[in-house]
Amino acid sequence: MIDFQSGYILRPVSAVFIYFSLFCALLLNLLPIGNYGWVPDWLIICIIFWNIHQHRYVGVIIAFILGLLMDVHNSDLLGINAFSYSLVAYFAISWHRRIVALTAFTQAMHLLPIFLLVSLFPVLAHWFLSGEVYWWALTGAIQALIEAMLWPLATRILLSPQRRPIDVDHNRPL
Repeated sequence: MIDFQSGYILRPVSAVFIYFSLFCALLLNLLPIGNYGWVPDWLIICIIFWNIHQHRYVGVIIAFILGLLMDVHNSDLLGINAFSYSLVAYFAISWHRRIVALTAFTQAMHLLPIFLLVSLFPVLAHWFLSGEVYWWALTGAIQALIEAMLWPLATRILLSPQRRPIDVDHNRPL
């Protein structure tokens, strides 16, 4: 895979690193920080990143399972996060060819609707099921903006093990 921003050929990604990063993002989501609008959903950032860059390792099924884990953790309606995570994973996989060629900041702007979808889908589902709108839950738009602002940092961190060194060793092939 080529990093279009720097022009370097990236090393192959390790499946252990992918699942370790997903586990760390899940642990960050499980921290008892609270359900505030300024707390980003670390797991969805990681799911979208790996679905864009390595969709053969992380797909819709993994996103669905992680969404079920988040449903159980949040004591929410079972399947709301699972459906929204799997829907977002599907969109990320279908857009991956378009998004990979963009810069990190442009990627963040293109992914903002996906972040909004995952933040506001539980609010819309509760509205359709109960007929009541929780207006305080619309702060998910702030959460989506924060996730979009964190996207370039997440891209930098999650691609760092794959980057080749800048100094070239002539004794080493490739």
